[in-house]
Amino acid sequence: MFQSTRRRFLQGAGAGFVLLASGNSAFTANKTFRFITPFTLSLAFSPVLYASAAGYYEDEGLNVEIEAGKGASLVSQMVIAKRMESGRTGGTNYIVSNVNDNAPMISIATIAQLSPFFVLSTDKDPVKTMADLQGRTVGMATLGGSMEGTIDLMLKKEGISPDSVNKVKVADSAASFALVEAGRAGAFVGNISSMITATHGMDGVHSMAIDDGIPGQVYVARPDEIEADPERFVKFLRGTHRAAVEIVEAQDLGPILDKIASKYEVNGIADRAIASEDLRANADNWASKGKENILRNVPEVWDSAVKLLAEAKLINKVVDPQTLYTNSLLEQALAK
Repeated sequence: MFQSTRRRFLQGAGAGFVLLASGNSAFTANKTFRFITPFTLSLAFSPVLYASAAGYYEDEGLNVEIEAGKGASLVSQMVIAKRMESGRTGGTNYIVSNVNDNAPMISIATIAQLSPFFVLSTDKDPVKTMADLQGRTVGMATLGGSMEGTIDLMLKKEGISPDSVNKVKVADSAASFALVEAGRAGAFVGNISSMITATHGMDGVHSMAIDDGIPGQVYVARPDEIEADPERFVKFLRGTHRAAVEIVEAQDLGPILDKIASKYEVNGIADRAIASEDLRANADNWASKGKENILRNVPEVWDSAVKLLAEAKLINKVVDPQTLYTNSLLEQALAK
């Protein structure tokens, strides 16, 4: 049934959605749009946090509720179960779930065009290449989610078995680096926020950026939910894009951080100097394929992703990359 729904969704992603989006405002004006993040709120999620705090969703007549999740796998489960309209998850995690498990989701936007993950280790025993992870215990915020999927892909690209790394679950925060310092782990996989906080607050931190050639973080939704009421998703992306562009172009991030802090408790936001650096690094990622591609699913990147994941045998078949994403909703959002 889902395959049929997906085909109808992709075929109708153009003109059909425009008609619905322009003629159904009364129906959607007061409906709640639920969005879930993979982890505790951090500045990585600022496009939705700022859009909410600044009233950009309200300007669209959309009531958005943001919930902090407990792992990328939970994001997918909540979206699939229709308990959330959309959520943020890792590109690798999403593609593997879609292709191997026929998960009823599609990417409606790419927020992090590059992987937002870093491998943190000590200067005394640094991880400089993926080969350096062999035989180590590596902490990460979730097992079976986007972090583990990214590490597995990078290892396989280097001809290294993922089983050669002992992966353990730890909190996605700079505090987990203490496990590395204490010798209880050989490395820690963190996001941009964790990396910046750790390098500012601790001595002897070595960070290695990960660039796996896969869309870093995506917003996913169910095709049938979009098909039933596309206007909600168009409004959500319009408000989110407005916020993301404003952050990317801001010379002074202080007012934006103040606005976010006025509504949400966000890890690391109290120290404005570090928070500004954190937010700037995240914003650079969002715009890394050009400002014109903020939130866009860039076709060339998705083509590469399918090829890489198939070569690494992380997906069990090669699919048409265009079936994994849609830019129609974003294009409608930007056409207003």
